[in-house]
Amino acid sequence: MLSQLSIENIALIDKLELELRQGLNILSGETGAGKSIIIDSLNFVLGERADKSLIRYGTEFAVVQAMFEDYLTPAITEYLDEMGIDVEDVLIIRRKMSTDGKNECRINGRLTNLSILRGLTELLVDIHGQHEHQSLLNPKNHLGLLDSIGEAKIETAKERVKVAYDKYTGLKSELSKYGNGDERARRLDILEYQIAEIEKADIKEGEEEELLLGRKRIRNMEKILTALETAKSMLDGYDSSSISASLKNASANLNSIAAFDEEIPALQERLLSAKVEIEDISETLDAKLERLGFDAKSADQLEERLELVRTVTRKYGGTYESLTRFLQNAKEEYDTLSNADEIVAKLEKNIKLASEELVISADKLSKLRKETAKDFEKSILKELSDLGMGGSTFEVQIVSTDEADKISSNGGDEVEFLISPNVGEPLKPLAKIISGGEMSRFMLALKNIVAKIDGIGTMVFDEIDTGISGNISAVVSEKMCNISRGRQVIAVTHMPSLAAMADNHYLIAKSTENGKTLTHITLLNDDTEELARLIGGDSYSAYAIPHAKEMRAWADRYKASISK
Repeated sequence: MLSQLSIENIALIDKLELELRQGLNILSGETGAGKSIIIDSLNFVLGERADKSLIRYGTEFAVVQAMFEDYLTPAITEYLDEMGIDVEDVLIIRRKMSTDGKNECRINGRLTNLSILRGLTELLVDIHGQHEHQSLLNPKNHLGLLDSIGEAKIETAKERVKVAYDKYTGLKSELSKYGNGDERARRLDILEYQIAEIEKADIKEGEEEELLLGRKRIRNMEKILTALETAKSMLDGYDSSSISASLKNASANLNSIAAFDEEIPALQERLLSAKVEIEDISETLDAKLERLGFDAKSADQLEERLELVRTVTRKYGGTYESLTRFLQNAKEEYDTLSNADEIVAKLEKNIKLASEELVISADKLSKLRKETAKDFEKSILKELSDLGMGGSTFEVQIVSTDEADKISSNGGDEVEFLISPNVGEPLKPLAKIISGGEMSRFMLALKNIVAKIDGIGTMVFDEIDTGISGNISAVVSEKMCNISRGRQVIAVTHMPSLAAMADNHYLIAKSTENGKTLTHITLLNDDTEELARLIGGDSYSAYAIPHAKEMRAWADRYKASISK
């Protein structure tokens, strides 16, 4: 359950802490006191869209924190484990938004994203307000609602349909790769041409880089030859300035004084080694000069090869790796298509079997949905009768298909809720016939049924009693009380009979302090005066207080009766 809601800098709220309890928690107060702010704050921390206009004027940020106790269910435990969030005795969700647009979400202190937050809070709290009426009017939501009522038996059947659907669509997707006979023939021609083009080009890894280097050498051939010839001439030219001649002269000069200095022979030996190394370098340069003879034909051939390598590589992926991968895939596809007739025949046979399996699975699911729909219709009519709509007719319309191609992973059914709130009127879609008050009663009837199966610990009703008055308000109050016996209920209301049912009654009021309007909330020990205000207030206060006490006594008797 939601045990604490802390709000800071939201609209008229400076700082507020709301301690909530099990049972029926009622929030009431004058119009404009801030009841909607409490719900907006709760929606915000649960993951609804952040609206910066909620940030209190003059502040830079707003923070809402929600604490949950006794919150663990198998679904929540599984979700937390899947998200890698440690399970603790208390769950704290915190969300902050700033005027600069920054948005921060935390679960037990751990920074997380909005998607993970929403996934968790959907398992913790169910909020029902006027906006949800619109959701219920949309037939697209009726199938999911019916399935949730069907519980495990529907879920199991849906899983079988999904397995059959995935198998059927997978086989069809595989078949689509082969096309028909003419398409396969055209594809084989294309593949044959592509394979031949790549193999004929016979491109080697790193070949383009080698060709570019070769072209660079050719384009700088004159410079290269001049440098090599000049270097060779300097090493062993025929004039006295060449290195070889200089080394020879240096050795001769040293030889003339060798008899006078014992270190001279060693120096002569070193000069001889240098001369040998110079002669070897000269021979290497000479060999290079012979190999680098310019050939215009070779240059043209190099340019043609480079163009071919670039064209083919670019055509099939842009890199040598993508080229070789394309060739491998093309060969595999060619081999497959060459033997396609046998494969296609086998696939078509398997598709026929899979389609039959899918239709059978969808039909079984449809039958379960129809069985669930009959029970659901009876439950809704009973609830509506209790709520003063005993003349209503309600039907779950299910339109099914037995064509495999029209069946989805969710089955082959289209579901829509039809109602006739008055005797003699034809059944029509909810959106076309139901009034605001009738919609509120239908919603409450629905929630009274769903509350028993959805496993969510906290339900919030935001003025769901709109359009309800008279004797029906008492029945609505009893229904809301019934729901609160199995889970925590938080309800914003103007209806005195519902407020009288409160296990915990909170008064929301606003005041002016230091030139600022602020919203406050108080847990009432005695809510008689607030009930009197809801009944009619000052206009007949002499009667309102006794009426409030009488209404409270009636509510206490009802709660005692259902607790036995």
